[in-house]
Amino acid sequence: MTVELTRSGRGSRRIVVGAIGLVVFLLAGLGAYAVARADRRQDTKYCGHDCIPGIRIGTVVEALQGQGHTCADKRQFWSCELEVGKVRFEADLFRVPNVADFYEYIGKVEARIVNPDSTTAAAGLDYMSWFAALPHRDDPSTVGKVHGWLAEQITGDGDMTFVLDWEYALEREANTRSVELTMKRRY
Repeated sequence: MTVELTRSGRGSRRIVVGAIGLVVFLLAGLGAYAVARADRRQDTKYCGHDCIPGIRIGTVVEALQGQGHTCADKRQFWSCELEVGKVRFEADLFRVPNVADFYEYIGKVEARIVNPDSTTAAAGLDYMSWFAALPHRDDPSTVGKVHGWLAEQITGDGDMTFVLDWEYALEREANTRSVELTMKRRY
């Protein structure tokens, strides 16, 4: 018996492979979150008002690389990228500027999802939620507020800003079909 894949069969296979990849990505993200949370307990250096306290940029980069991201040190920031099919997940982790003691800490994050489709909506929310929770990871109440705000903004159609001691902005680019979360300390 011979089985031939038709065009629709190949398309279905791509969707299934993409869906499996996203499930694996989401499950792996939980492990990365645990790594970042464990690092908080080990790093007791207080970086003041300029950065995400208690977590080094290298810890986040290692967690992303562990989930398949390709990362490069661009001196002022780390840039990480992961492609799943046609969808690209990107993150730029900016170092705290002009403060030598805290150079290895994160002062700003830009997370993007380029060319999302309906099958990546949940993955996109989880991806951005992971970054948005980093500054408040020891405060479940605040993490819940940030996640709620982000879920509303991703399904909404306007660019918004939410402030908790961090400024969160969600922007959409219609021509690239991308969604970008920018978070930085609010002074």
